[in-house]
Amino acid sequence: MALAKFTTDGILDAAAEEVRNHRSAVRIASIAARVGAPTGSIYHRFGSREELLVHLWLRSVRRFHEVYLAAGRSEDPEKALLGMAESVVTFTRDHPQDAASMALFRQKRLVENTPDSCREAVAHINDEIHERLSELAQLRYGRVTEKRRQLVRIAAADGPYGFVRPYLWDTVPEWLPAVVVASSTAVLALGD
Repeated sequence: MALAKFTTDGILDAAAEEVRNHRSAVRIASIAARVGAPTGSIYHRFGSREELLVHLWLRSVRRFHEVYLAAGRSEDPEKALLGMAESVVTFTRDHPQDAASMALFRQKRLVENTPDSCREAVAHINDEIHERLSELAQLRYGRVTEKRRQLVRIAAADGPYGFVRPYLWDTVPEWLPAVVVASSTAVLALGD
């Protein structure tokens, strides 16, 4: 069996480079040129530009989740949550193309407008993350209230993402992980 000349990952890597350089103004022709493939090869693999970008987004989110969940494996809930918070910054620094590609879409909006072939994956991409954050909220606080649930989300996800977002297309400052950890520590303490 002959191997395909242009792999799906190779095409998605080229798309990620284009996203990092041009944000959402990515063209199939530019991706094809970057990978050295005819545009027909791209459309053979992905039915549309939108489908290609959704697949890129899904791959980037899955890569992030591997790092994020690994950072949150500690038995100490505070340490796990702070590790997850810090990993948002370190992932962005270490994997800038994936981080930029994750900013292409918001999951809630994407579920409504995604190609049918991707709908189920998009709808459930964050299930494991939500489950782990709920577990950590229970371990951190004992009794979980809506406020505490929101504090965990702000400390481990929304806050760190807010801090790192301005650097998605730039260099992440060396000092940013310390800022995120300090902020997340203070946010978690508001639930005590």
